[in-house]
Amino acid sequence: MAIECKILSIPLEVIQEILTFCSAKDVAAFSQTCSFSRDLVYSSDDSYLWRELLIHEFGDPRDSLAHRTLEECDNLDYKSLVQGRIRAEHIAFQSESPAAVVWFAVQTFLDMVRTSEPYSNRRPRPSLAMERLSIVLSSSSILHRTFPNHPAFLDQAIAQLKAYFILSQVDDEDEPLPSEHQRNKSRCFAYDLSNYTRESSWGPYLANGGVNWIHVVHLMNVVWANLAELPPRLFEFRPRVGLDAVRARSAPATFTDRDWAGVEGNWRRYVCFMDYRDLFAFNFSNTFRGPKHIAYFEENPRFREATRLIQINLKVVSHSDLKYHDDKEFCTYFPKYPPIHFKGTSRGVNGHESSVEGVVRMANDGSIRYQFVSMYDGETQWSSEGIQVGNVGCAAGVVGVWTTVLHDRGDPVGPFWLWKVDDDYPAEVFDHL
Repeated sequence: MAIECKILSIPLEVIQEILTFCSAKDVAAFSQTCSFSRDLVYSSDDSYLWRELLIHEFGDPRDSLAHRTLEECDNLDYKSLVQGRIRAEHIAFQSESPAAVVWFAVQTFLDMVRTSEPYSNRRPRPSLAMERLSIVLSSSSILHRTFPNHPAFLDQAIAQLKAYFILSQVDDEDEPLPSEHQRNKSRCFAYDLSNYTRESSWGPYLANGGVNWIHVVHLMNVVWANLAELPPRLFEFRPRVGLDAVRARSAPATFTDRDWAGVEGNWRRYVCFMDYRDLFAFNFSNTFRGPKHIAYFEENPRFREATRLIQINLKVVSHSDLKYHDDKEFCTYFPKYPPIHFKGTSRGVNGHESSVEGVVRMANDGSIRYQFVSMYDGETQWSSEGIQVGNVGCAAGVVGVWTTVLHDRGDPVGPFWLWKVDDDYPAEVFDHL
């Protein structure tokens, strides 16, 4: 009792300040010692303690681009944020949890990504939230949970988190990720022509207009597995991956109100494709237990897939400067992120140069979408639909699908990965079979 009295004799402000140097779990333990401690931790009208706990353990969400106004920052419920993130971590390490509980945890982790502080060249520092989330995702099985009769939206949420994290532990000398079997499963999805329809806007989208993150993960798997087969001297020609690469403004770019996505400047783009005879046979023939059987990739000794690195330079322009006009109606809930129109040039290994033009938009779900076409001799030939894998202007880049502008049945299709590079990035381009 004497010890308790000594603690209670300390001014409340001092006790709160001491608690800010403790972990949230230690503060929770302190709150269970007596009713006074509980009231101090959970019933105070002052948000100072919970704000400091959040900042010390996860970083300051007020720095996030997701909170653009002072009003939004003032309305943050710091206690709920800390408690929700601690609970989500606990769920991640449970062996079994109901689908609704896992949904809560995954959505909490996605919010951590969304509200992580942007990268700053003037003050480069790691993101506490991303470092902590990386440990949780690499040490738990939450990205690999399966549920009977689980809702499709849970599959999509887990896939979105996978897209952000799946390649975080890749190292040049490690075994290539994904596995060969997973690579072939992803090939089956990426090269299945029935996945590209008017309803999916010929890209990695759902019929309701949302992002099909399962599709995005398959596209990433195909491209990255192909990059793992490049000669060692070409390993440096790869986009950045991992949670730190999905932070806002982590790409090398100058960000302005007009060019909020950092579009203007130099890019590199990998495109992957099958020989059209293989693409047709996989989709429409009975060879290798087909059509559309994984055996086409696993048992076909003649199958080859090509990977091409392309150099792209883009400039932000007004919509009236484009020769190709996008007739889609597109409304957004984010007036601070208006559509960015761009045009530029694309150069491949043969030195052939094409014109590129398109638009970057932020959709109502907060996803950042790239739509562009390639033109030869003034005629549009190829169209591309891609998704930014991460926050605004992130280094992880854009993953999507290319096909023809005609969108006829049986037209060629393939995955691409586009990412921003420095002005002094090596100019080398190549084809690899």
